Amino acid sequence: MTDLTAIHDLAFRISRSESNAAALDAIELACADRFDHILFTALRFDYTAGVMTRLFSNRQDVSPAAGTKPIPSGLWADRLITQRRCYIGHSKEDLKEVFFDHETLWAIGCESVMNVPVVWHGSTVGTFNVLGGSARYDENDAAEMMILGQLAVPIFIAQF
Repeated sequence: MTDLTAIHDLAFRISRSESNAAALDAIELACADRFDHILFTALRFDYTAGVMTRLFSNRQDVSPAAGTKPIPSGLWADRLITQRRCYIGHSKEDLKEVFFDHETLWAIGCESVMNVPVVWHGSTVGTFNVLGGSARYDENDAAEMMILGQLAVPIFIAQF
């Protein structure tokens, strides 16, 4: 994905999308080949209500869009929300430490995760969550995904 032509093509598709769902579909499709994920979701944070809302999921059966859950506290949340930095979990045990639904994730083959903050005006407005096989993601992957996250800012700040 670090190929500028690929990034340009994705930015073009996002800018021409007729809906937020279509734009998120384009992002997930671009990530599918690059990151070989099993589960790909996008969550928007609503700090007033204290919840995260799932804007997108490639696996509706496991993690349906429009679902909500409380914004957590702890090391994971601090890293993504306060520090505005990616979280990479390399193993099943890492998933267990940060996700209450880790057994569901394990059941579909997820053993690692890359959570990427989407940041606007210095605030984390959401995350992209990319889950795959064991030890699948690293800092270089996260750096690439950060670019895609920033391309998606309008989706996360739009009023639905």
